[in-house]
Amino acid sequence: MQGRGVTVEERPIDRIENEADVLLSDRRRLPFAGLFTATRCVPASPLPAAMGCALDETPMGLQIRTDAAQETTVPGVFACGDAASLPHSVSLAVGSGAMTGIHIHRSLVWPER
Repeated sequence: MQGRGVTVEERPIDRIENEADVLLSDRRRLPFAGLFTATRCVPASPLPAAMGCALDETPMGLQIRTDAAQETTVPGVFACGDAASLPHSVSLAVGSGAMTGIHIHRSLVWPER
């Protein structure tokens, strides 16, 4: 990143003022023309944790851990979409849900697999 002239700022952001002025915890102001931000997601329900599903902390928030078939660490429990994958996107979540449905169906029809 240094080769591209990118500076990594280690200080926490205290607040954002005006349109895109970043005030750091050491009181420095970094003016920008614009900011790109991303929200952090967490499961909307405590159910996955209460059931014993492993959760992973990611840069985008808390996610339910799943395998390639979208099965959680609790056998027979599946998760998909933003709750279980990155990046958060409506179209990717819809596709994830469709594929997870296929895996759930397979697990019910051929449970020994």
